[in-house]
Parts: sequence; structure tokens; C-alpha cells
Amino acid sequence: MNLYRPIVVGLSGQMLSASEVSWLHELRPYGVILFSRNIENQTQLKALCASIREILDNDVVIIVDQEGGRVQRLKNPNWPVLPSALDIGKYWRRHQFAGLEAANSLGQVIGSQLAEVGITHAAAPVLDLHIKGADPVIGDRSFGTTPAEVIPLATAFIDGLSRCGVSAIVKHIPGMGRVQSDSHNELPVISTSINELSQSDWIPFQVISGTRWAMTAHVVIPEWDALPITTSTKAMQCIRETFGDWLIISDCLTMGAIAGTVTERVQNTLDAGVDLALFSNGSDEERRLAVEASGEPRVSRDDLNSLAPLSKAHIQRLLTKLNKVSRNQDTIDPTWDRSS
Repeated sequence: MNLYRPIVVGLSGQMLSASEVSWLHELRPYGVILFSRNIENQTQLKALCASIREILDNDVVIIVDQEGGRVQRLKNPNWPVLPSALDIGKYWRRHQFAGLEAANSLGQVIGSQLAEVGITHAAAPVLDLHIKGADPVIGDRSFGTTPAEVIPLATAFIDGLSRCGVSAIVKHIPGMGRVQSDSHNELPVISTSINELSQSDWIPFQVISGTRWAMTAHVVIPEWDALPITTSTKAMQCIRETFGDWLIISDCLTMGAIAGTVTERVQNTLDAGVDLALFSNGSDEERRLAVEASGEPRVSRDDLNSLAPLSKAHIQRLLTKLNKVSRNQDTIDPTWDRSS
């Protein structure tokens, strides 16, 4: 059985550099994550994924953030513009069966996009709630304001991905819809009581099925610890006790919410009990150092699903359905709140 270092790492460009080829082969990370800087078109992206497999084996995990809406790394004009989760949530409030179909269609379209080029995991869907007055870092990336909205739509989305063999990574456990600042820039504190969180924000992460992957929220919950959840042993113990047996990957450790050197960020995350560190950005030297900091190869990979892109005709039918979501948005109150 092959063993790998417990880290997923970013790459510099649209093809592997000579340095990346060298240290990926030598250090054997669990997987890689791709961003817009790595993506031009289908042909280039498929070739990049193939080159990654040549070095890190056919079961390598290749991740991309592809939610729809404003978080799309596979972008127009080579890929279609897709509705956001909240667009679908608003549509669902008017037409529940059609809304569920739209969420599943979005999952199928994204799943097929990724399967076509060889990407195995979508860092989606967002299970965070859309909270009025919170920082917009989540905002329209959420399906809705309550678990009753998020759960069925996220479940339908995950099913759509899985039809194409793509695995979902739900975000951001245990929920960061209430943050008052963006964790890309600083460390948010969620002061809401655990009692209230357990009756709202946490529920989607407790009941969603169809994947075992979850990504951490870089937040502080003071009743758990003063440290960010991602680097707190106490908080990660609470996560395990509250939410069960997820395979947990950190949010990116280069974000402003996490302090310390490259080595400290990676080691503190893994020491806290996160299964896989995620180090997306930085120089070639920093990314290599992050992989080294994750320790010796010691984790095996899950068996991957067989990637199965859908026919172009089927995708076109799905996109036609999703276009109805966008056309209906101007008739729906964007400030709609279940509690009002």
C-alpha cells in the first residue's frame, strides 16, 4: 500500500514547473488543489491533470473550488457561467421541486466539467447558512438562511456531483455563516452560543450524507478555545464528538486567519487532529517547505470513484434548466428571510 504525506498543495501555473516535478515526485503529497492560475481551457487542464497523475499516481486527489456563482475556477468563455447557490435557494422557495432539480442539475454540470478533465473533488457545496448582517464572504455561496433550505439543496447538489464520479468536500465545518470578518484577511470570532449554533448552523453538517469530506472554518468559537478551530486540539475534539467521522481537510493555511511560519501552520493543523493540511499559495520554496513540514508519508488514499463525464446533449439540457434559475431572480426578494 502506497503512503503519502497528509497535505494537499497548490501549483504555480498551467503546467508543472521543473521544480514542482522534482519535489512532488520526491515528497509525495496526498493531493493537489487547482486555482484560476492553473486553468486556461479543457485541453490544457486535462493535460495538467494527466501530468499530475504521472507523478503522484492514478489515485491522486485533485481538488478545485467550483461552486457556481462567484466561486468558479473553470470560467467563461471556456466554461459556462453558472448560478450561485443562493440563486437556486431563491428559486426553490418559489418552486420547490424545480429548485431541487436545479440544485441537482448544477451538481451534474460541475461534476461533468471536472470529470472531463480529470479533477476528482469539488470543494463544494457550502453548508454555511446565509446570515443577514454577516460579512459577505459566505453570502450568496449559501443555499439559504436555515437548515431546512440548505440540507435538501446541498444533498441534491452532492448527488449530481456523484453521478459523474466526483466527490464533494462540504464547507466550512462547523459553519461560518455568522462571521463579521473575512478569514482570508483576519481571524473571525463567532460569539453566538453553542446552544444556539447547535440548533441552527451545525445541523447541516450533522445530517448531510453522500460524502465523508469536510473543510474546516478558520474561526474561533470561544466556548471551545481561543485558537482557530483549524489549529486547536480542543476544538477539533469537539468537532469529532459533535459531527462524527468526517475526513477533514483544512481551509487554506496561507489565509490571514492563521498565524505562524509555514512550518508552524502545517504542523499545528495536523497536531490538532485535522486529517489533511491544505497549503494553496506561496512561492515554490514555501510550498515545498509546507509539504516537508507535514512529516513523513503515513496516510493512504481513499478509493476514487470512476470519473464519468455526461454527454454534451445532456449537459445542454441541464444548462437550459439552470438558465431558468437566473431568469427568475429579478422576481424574488433578495432580502427574503424565513424568520420574517
